[in-house]
Amino acid sequence: MSAGLGFPAGFLWGTASAAHQVEGDNRNCDWWEFEQKPGTIAGGDTSAVACDHYHRYREDFKLLRELNQNAHRLSIEWSRIEPSEGEFDSRQIRHYRDVLGELREQGIEPMVTLHHFTSPLWFTRKGGWANREAARAFLPYVSRVADELGDLVSLWCTINEPNIYAANGWITGEFPPARQGDLTDFYRVISNMRGAHEAAYTTIKRRRPDAQVGLSHHKFLFLPASGKRRDRWAARTAQFTVDRWPVAPGRLRRVVEATSDFVGIAHYWAQMCAFDPTRPKSQFIRRFNVPGAQLTDMGWSSDPVWMRQVLNELKGLGKPVYITENGLAAADDVRRQRYLPDVLENVLLAIADGVDVRGYFHWTSMDNFEWAHGYGPKFGLIAVDRKTLERTIKPSGRLYGRIAAANALPDQPVLLN
Repeated sequence: MSAGLGFPAGFLWGTASAAHQVEGDNRNCDWWEFEQKPGTIAGGDTSAVACDHYHRYREDFKLLRELNQNAHRLSIEWSRIEPSEGEFDSRQIRHYRDVLGELREQGIEPMVTLHHFTSPLWFTRKGGWANREAARAFLPYVSRVADELGDLVSLWCTINEPNIYAANGWITGEFPPARQGDLTDFYRVISNMRGAHEAAYTTIKRRRPDAQVGLSHHKFLFLPASGKRRDRWAARTAQFTVDRWPVAPGRLRRVVEATSDFVGIAHYWAQMCAFDPTRPKSQFIRRFNVPGAQLTDMGWSSDPVWMRQVLNELKGLGKPVYITENGLAAADDVRRQRYLPDVLENVLLAIADGVDVRGYFHWTSMDNFEWAHGYGPKFGLIAVDRKTLERTIKPSGRLYGRIAAANALPDQPVLLN
């Protein structure tokens, strides 16, 4: 390993996961109900078993420690903690204390996400995140978790990717409540999530002043299809749309400028944008994959060099940055082995540019239930046999472990068998 390619001291090396995607038997939330509808999940898959992480978390954290990880981003399942409005399950609180305690025992720093795409059924029955009272309904859960678990957590992520959640639930219909083209509720949901994040930030900081609180923002990258002014305008407009949320009537503010102690970003892909006057007025921006870029198994155009560009957009904010998610959907693990050093080199370049990057959380620790795509996409550093649930560390996981142990990139490209 080259000292010249080293990361800052104390850099966090981890993976990211979401409770519903790995725990299994999470039946009191909107996603479980959604999964029961025919045709919603690829291959008819469900999260009934997922990875059985709920019971196997000790085994799973030992594997993370074997891969030299010193951090792990995970979510707490709201529908387990507060199964009915105002009623809290002490057994589930104890379970998550055990989970977080085990991470600490393994020498792994937890980053806890409070909402990662799933909501309790009682909450969705009242309109969910489209209800103007959503933030108020979210706060009792936040308060209880901060009170009961806060001594074990120093890094909090309030809400995961509000723009993705709102777009997939109210524009594309890929997430519950499976609405399509509902721009009014799309912006209402994002606005309500903004209010919930800000209220949750204040709530946690009041109880745990030393805690670091932020959120995870999905950072798309939109590139102009040509040097023409109209295409540059199309790219800027698309970027503006996904990077802003409403703060008042007629006013928008960048998500990453939200009330927060750090900036958390998830970045996976980029698209080209072209102005197309032949399309309907509300759809005059045509988006498409970047020609020549490699496509992941999700059909996303991916290039490691984009990470540096994305990170440099955050430099002026003057806040610490955590890459809360980044990875590659690829059944071919050699692709992941090639991708990891390249994307991490671009993280290093961004650090050299002056971006205060404090940690990298690879998506994801193990192959899991990838929402509406079922178990098809493979993002994990660890394979999970769908019949036996046996875990097997992939060569990319071993490579990531070596990088984490050295806190540096290898001098030469490394492919492990």
